[in-house]
Amino acid sequence: MFNIDRLDEAAVLTSSSRFFRNMRGQGVPFSALIQAGDDRIKRHNLARYLAAGCPEVANIEAKSATSYDLATMILGQDFITPEEIVAKYPIVYTEDQLKALEANFLSIEVIAWCRGNGYMLIPAPPTAMSLLGIRDLNRTLFYSKEGGWYAEERQTFAQNDKTQVATWLALRKGVVPNSTDKKWKEQLPLLSDVERVPNAAEFVWGLTTYKEVRGVYLMNAIYARTNSVDSGGDRVIVGIFDAKGLVVSLWSGDGRYSDIGVASARKF
Repeated sequence: MFNIDRLDEAAVLTSSSRFFRNMRGQGVPFSALIQAGDDRIKRHNLARYLAAGCPEVANIEAKSATSYDLATMILGQDFITPEEIVAKYPIVYTEDQLKALEANFLSIEVIAWCRGNGYMLIPAPPTAMSLLGIRDLNRTLFYSKEGGWYAEERQTFAQNDKTQVATWLALRKGVVPNSTDKKWKEQLPLLSDVERVPNAAEFVWGLTTYKEVRGVYLMNAIYARTNSVDSGGDRVIVGIFDAKGLVVSLWSGDGRYSDIGVASARKF
C-alpha cells in the first residue's frame, strides 16, 4: 500500500498513467473511469466495491442495486425491501419474483412523488393475500386476534379482497389530507389522478408490515375508509393502530366523522 499524499507529483502521474493504460488494456475506456468523479451515486458504489477488495462479479444488473440505494436515500425508512419482509415474516419470494421486482422498479420521479406525499413503498407479498391471511402471519398485530366480525362467512371481502402478487405497492401512511368530516362520495374527489383507494387487505398489509419491519405504529389515532365493503354495503375502515392491535371496523359511507378519512394508494 502507499499513501498518495506522500508521493511526489511525478510518482502520482506515473502511477496514474500506468493505471489508465492497464484498464484500457482490459477494455475499459477512459470515459468510464472518470464517471465516479462526476456522479455521487457511482462514486459511492465504486468506493464500496474497492473497499470489498474488487471481488469478481458476474451479470451485473446495475439498475436494481442502484435503484434500491436511491430509493433508500430518498424515502429512508419509508422504503422497505423484500429481503426485510422475509426477515420478519414466514414467507419467501421466488428468484423470479425478486428479479421482476428489481426489473420493474419505479422511476426516480415516482419515488420522489411518494416522498412528497407521505407514502411508503413496499413489495406486495409473494402470493395474493386476504385480510384473514395477513392476520395469520402475526395475530398479535391485530385487535381481534382470532374470530371477530370480519371472520364470519358472510363477510366475503375478508377472503376475496386481496393484495396483488410480488409487485410494488405505494401507500399513504395516513389519510388523504382534508378527508375527515366528509362522506365517501365527498372524499373520492380529493384523490389525484394518479391515486386510488386501496382495498382493506392492501392497506392492512402496508400498516402491519411497516410495524413489523420499522417498529412504528401508523394510523394510531384515526381511521381510513378503504375500497372494501361488508356484507351490508358499509365501508370497511382500518385504523387506531397501537399496542392493543390494528382495528378493522366498518361504518356507513354516508356519514361525516372527525376521525374517519380515506386511504390512498399510488396507481401504477
